[in-house]
Amino acid sequence: MINLKAYASLLAFILILTACSDTKLMTPETEGEKLQVLYNNAMELVKKRDFVDAAILFEDIERQYPYSKWSNQAQLMSGFCYYKSNMYNESLDALERFIALYPGSKKISYAYYLRALNYFEQISDVERDQTTTAKAKRSFKEVINKFPDSEFASDALIRIDIINDRLAAKEMEIARYYQFNHQWISAINRYNTILDEYKTSIYTEETLHRLVEIYYSLGLHDEAKRYAATLQFNFPESDWYLQSYKIVKDLS
Repeated sequence: MINLKAYASLLAFILILTACSDTKLMTPETEGEKLQVLYNNAMELVKKRDFVDAAILFEDIERQYPYSKWSNQAQLMSGFCYYKSNMYNESLDALERFIALYPGSKKISYAYYLRALNYFEQISDVERDQTTTAKAKRSFKEVINKFPDSEFASDALIRIDIINDRLAAKEMEIARYYQFNHQWISAINRYNTILDEYKTSIYTEETLHRLVEIYYSLGLHDEAKRYAATLQFNFPESDWYLQSYKIVKDLS
């Protein structure tokens, strides 16, 4: 979902493009007049939330008038309309063309942001493959790196945190499986991935506790105490620390 600030920016962009429409019934004669009629018709469909038909009309404008000043706006709007219709592949196609053809556009930061949103909306359940999740993370990072001062950067940071929780959940699922099947090394590697790559996720506390459990089971008591101490220092009120304390409290 687009945040309110970003959506307001897009609406302002839309109003500017439609401000010059005329209420008189006239037959368009020049190419520019015909193009403006098509564009206004597409914007009317947007206002009615008929996003699929609007997207098709915007694509017609892009195809029929590829060198006009309206072409890039139509291309971006088709990407937006397909996104609102949950037609993510079509939206991504339009946005990739826009990014490739108009890298100097004033709306390029929005195009990158909308591309990332398309991936974000397709993130699957934790139990499934997380390829799209990784693409969403990369795309939001690109928004932050390329446009750090844009109105979309702060929302991109928030969404990356959400994505990190999702990716950490997948690692946690696999790590638990290895641990409960006594595949200690594989479990340790997965837990360390969470600590290295997703240390701000909601799974950090449990990860530290699981490492306490594993190292205690292996008889590596110093390592178990070290992870318990780390858990205590960073999350002293955590229920996971209380469980770790019960394990290590009697170790010399």
